[in-house]
Amino acid sequence: MLVHSILAVLTAATMGAPAPVPPAAAAAAPPAGSPSRTVTLITGDRVTVTGTAVTRVEAAEGVRISTFRGETYAYPDAALPYVASGLLDADLFNVTRLIADGYDDAHADRLPLIVEYAAGARALPKSAAEVRPLESIGGAAITVARTREFWSTLAAPGTSMRGGVSRIWLDGKVRAALAESTAQIGAPQVWAGGDTGVGVDVAVLDTGVDREHPDLAGRIEEATSFVPGEEVTDRHGHGTHVASTIAGTGAASGGAERGVAPGADLHIGKVLNDQGEGQDSWIISGMEWAARTARARVVNMSLGGRPTDGTDPLSAAVDRLSAETGTLFVIAAGNSGPDVQVVGAPGAAASALTVGAVDAQDRLAVFSSRGPRHGDNAPKPDLTGPGVDILAARSQYAPEGEGAYQTMSGTSMASPHVAGAAALLAATHPDWTGARLKDALMSTSKGTPQHRLDWAGSGRVDVDAAVHATVFATGTTFAGLRWPYSPGQQAEQTITYTNTGDRAVTLDLAVTGQAFTLPQRRVTVPARGTATASVITPLDAMPDGTYAIGSVTATGADGISLRTVVGVNREAKHANLTVTGKGPDGKPLSGVLVVKDVLNDTVPRVFEVDAGGTLKVRLPASTWAMWMYADVPGANGPHSLGRAVLAAPEVVLDTDREVLLDGRKLVEARAVTPTRSSLAQLRVDLFRSYPGKYPFGDDYVAGPQYDSIWATPTGRKVTQGGFTFGTRWSSTQPPLSFTVAGERFDDLLPQSGSAKLPEGVYRRGTVLIPAGGSFAPARGKVAIVRYVDVPTAIAQADAAHRAGATMLLIVNTGPGRLDAWWEVGDPSTPLPVAAVARDPGERLLSLLGRTTVTVESHPEPRYVYDLNRWHSGAIPADLTWRPRERDLARVEQDFRSRSAGTGNMTRNDAHPDVPGSALLGPILPIPTQGQRTDWLSEGPWREQAGAPGVLIMSDEHTYPVGRTTTTSWFAPVGRPRLFDDGPFPAPSRIGELVGVFGIPAFGDADPHHQGTLGQGATQTTALYEGATELGRADGDILIAEVGTSAKSLRMVTRTAHDGSATPYSTRTDTEWTFRSPAPNLEHVEAVPLDLVQLDYQVATSLSGVASRHARLDVTATRIDGRPLGAAGRVEVSYDDGRTWHKLGRNGVLDAPKSARFVSVRATATDAAKHGSVTQTVIRAFGVR
Repeated sequence: MLVHSILAVLTAATMGAPAPVPPAAAAAAPPAGSPSRTVTLITGDRVTVTGTAVTRVEAAEGVRISTFRGETYAYPDAALPYVASGLLDADLFNVTRLIADGYDDAHADRLPLIVEYAAGARALPKSAAEVRPLESIGGAAITVARTREFWSTLAAPGTSMRGGVSRIWLDGKVRAALAESTAQIGAPQVWAGGDTGVGVDVAVLDTGVDREHPDLAGRIEEATSFVPGEEVTDRHGHGTHVASTIAGTGAASGGAERGVAPGADLHIGKVLNDQGEGQDSWIISGMEWAARTARARVVNMSLGGRPTDGTDPLSAAVDRLSAETGTLFVIAAGNSGPDVQVVGAPGAAASALTVGAVDAQDRLAVFSSRGPRHGDNAPKPDLTGPGVDILAARSQYAPEGEGAYQTMSGTSMASPHVAGAAALLAATHPDWTGARLKDALMSTSKGTPQHRLDWAGSGRVDVDAAVHATVFATGTTFAGLRWPYSPGQQAEQTITYTNTGDRAVTLDLAVTGQAFTLPQRRVTVPARGTATASVITPLDAMPDGTYAIGSVTATGADGISLRTVVGVNREAKHANLTVTGKGPDGKPLSGVLVVKDVLNDTVPRVFEVDAGGTLKVRLPASTWAMWMYADVPGANGPHSLGRAVLAAPEVVLDTDREVLLDGRKLVEARAVTPTRSSLAQLRVDLFRSYPGKYPFGDDYVAGPQYDSIWATPTGRKVTQGGFTFGTRWSSTQPPLSFTVAGERFDDLLPQSGSAKLPEGVYRRGTVLIPAGGSFAPARGKVAIVRYVDVPTAIAQADAAHRAGATMLLIVNTGPGRLDAWWEVGDPSTPLPVAAVARDPGERLLSLLGRTTVTVESHPEPRYVYDLNRWHSGAIPADLTWRPRERDLARVEQDFRSRSAGTGNMTRNDAHPDVPGSALLGPILPIPTQGQRTDWLSEGPWREQAGAPGVLIMSDEHTYPVGRTTTTSWFAPVGRPRLFDDGPFPAPSRIGELVGVFGIPAFGDADPHHQGTLGQGATQTTALYEGATELGRADGDILIAEVGTSAKSLRMVTRTAHDGSATPYSTRTDTEWTFRSPAPNLEHVEAVPLDLVQLDYQVATSLSGVASRHARLDVTATRIDGRPLGAAGRVEVSYDDGRTWHKLGRNGVLDAPKSARFVSVRATATDAAKHGSVTQTVIRAFGVR
């Protein structure tokens, strides 16, 4: 062994490789507590570093020491050939980095490596331990002992390696320090000149601040919260990180992690809550406070919303306050990249300095929101700043991270760099307005020609250049032009150059972008004066509907280089659309018009067609879909109310055009059910699509006042893209009907806030109570009144109840059906109250007095019709459907909750062109113990049923037409149940993450159902690799990092409840093991985990009690529903899991007479998928 002295190392640094030194010359080992660090290399050689110098090497042979850019490498002779051939990563010998990463002997007992294998073989030495496979690179992460064994067994003659290893890297740590990002933008050069932003007030509108952080001590002038109920303390972490990026002193790091303007005074406004969210009003209030009260020169807003054209309230407030106060608002562009036109509000404001993010090499961050601005194509963002892996202060109250600092990425991190730069510039120029600061920072930025100007703006902020410049230019100009145009028309924009120096400056101008020309190529700017230059865009060379963004560069003596972003938008051809609406009677018809550009991904627009039945609007020339919703007379008399859809799904707007929406052509879209029924809900659906564009769906659910849906046939099918028209009818057994003198009235609407008349048929006398009259005559009778208004109806119900009336019937006096309680919620009127529309109500009144009325009540209908029809390409002339029972699917619903009562059920259908969609259906009352017959279109359908404390949901499925299917709800065994197309997303592998987005804990006996309990239920979920816990959550939502390789994992969920909702499944334990393949990192998508499910079948009573010798069947399926057969092992317990008994092959229970409950423990395996499940359910069902 050769030991090299300090002298030998110094000699090597200046003269070449040292000669071997005898062991007697060895330097003493570093004492405990010394600043020296010892690193054992992959070869087993040991290197000691004191400060930045190598002070000791213990090697078997020679070692090459190399120092470059402040980093020192120690290459043992044995390793050099492997490094040279690329088999070994040079960082394995970078002792500076090894120590910085904590890989010295005192901090890590093993060395982390990444190995790449040759195809087909991997046989690591025993001294190596595989941490995780890395399939995407054909390798693995390993650790090796700090001995020579690994190297001696790995290295082969020449430059080959044994064990199938083809290459080795250091498994290094990646970090970015704020000290580097401030240097990246030139801040240290400004500090060196004495400018640290002293005297400049900077407001930070964010999640608050940790006022006790050392880096912010003495920097916070004031702090206030605009979040109701929350004080200014930052319990999120975002605000503290941002504040310290602007003005942190670096005190917690010995001054290393200073902010950009460490002398600036901070004014903290908490406008985002502890979850990082805020209302627009909170933010606007904070902006006003910052600009007017705090009088901040610069306001940083690392926040944002949806993309806008800059006319939204937040952006408008920025523009107004900027003009009023001269404050510069520096705002993050957003993290919606790499999509374009996604710069969010308030960064969309024209006056804002909107900031994108780049990394340390000025590469545009993939997440950085790109422009141009939504709506008008104005240039945004304005410039960029460092925003990737930024290290800054960590709030001690933050839920993530540890220590004084943490790393974050986002345009939220880039914005405070620019805000700090603005503070430094404002200190240099205390009289400048925000607009001048913006121009100066943009025009002096470091150009990034590798990026599009509408993605990255003028360049990356360079505060050193800005502070020391004496010549500046307009930062950005924009011309938004309106169609039509004249031949030869030009757009002219003006750039202003400002010289703050004492000598005139001559600038040479150049422009990028074919759309722009410069009438003059040189401009002279007088001392302490300004000069202008024009930029011309000949519009004849630009097609309609296009935009152009370029850059004008001005260069001069002494290294002057300025950039101005110029943009022009040539509006597309437009045309005037005149819409005329006519009602069924030919008179003007008003309504709401929906229009959608079929050929372009623009947001649908909504207009009002006025009382005169007309609308005139200017729209881009294109193919448009449009339809108007309007009220028309209904199907049940002149005072009934229908909802009409007057559609023109394909209007070619290539010139000014008139469109007639003619209500005289309306036809009713109706379904005639085989059995008498009453309307529960009507819905109409319109769907317009075009290849390569986002489709547009428009669904309308009619309110209770409407008795019918009407539509205008559209004739020929659309020729551009797709169009679908659908209707859904939901009807039930009439919940309430009157029969008077042999005439039946089914369309009585029980009021939403009233008690329901119990199931049955009643003979009742009636009495009409005049307006203002006494209800005394109504005792024991049905009181009938004419509708006045909501308060009167509520008062009448109360008076009728106090008088002893058995029911109140309200006859509507206005159009349509009536639910008087709909607008005021549920006042819990104890008296049954119903309403009848005006025309049948007056007819009913005309028959009263001759006889009593027969009242038939079905508050929980015994049958339901859920029907839908879809028409492709056009709305047909015949919209009536008369299905027979054989045309429908019959579903016998069996509700088996623990106790009798009332629950509810809803059913969602799916759009035929949008798989997995769920369209709205009505919520109908059900008996929690009982039956109902449903008649359905084929589907697909999703259903959910609720009983007190329990909610059960189905997967998406169809029912066979012409056949009968039986479905059970609420029956045991309740337990965690998953499937890959249910209402809860299946647990999935998403790149390097496993995401569990809900494990419904209490599904019932039906294998197509999932379920949850309400209050009194608890759940924990955890993910493991072997014995290592990767993540844990109190609940059923968990996201855990698992790396990029294939994994063998284990997921455990445990549930419990207090028995208030059900006496069954009081405790469950479910453990899944599964193999998760390596993800495709080039196309990251959610891939459901291969989990095995268990299903249980046992005959029970309605209340969930089985006989002592009932048969219990337990079967297994994959998460996608494919069967796996019977469970491998099933055990039962009759004493809540204290003792277990193996269930025999016939599955028959043998419960003792003392038993009241049966608990179940079962295991199943999916050999093909390398998965298994073990599930324990305590008190799975009752027994007697």
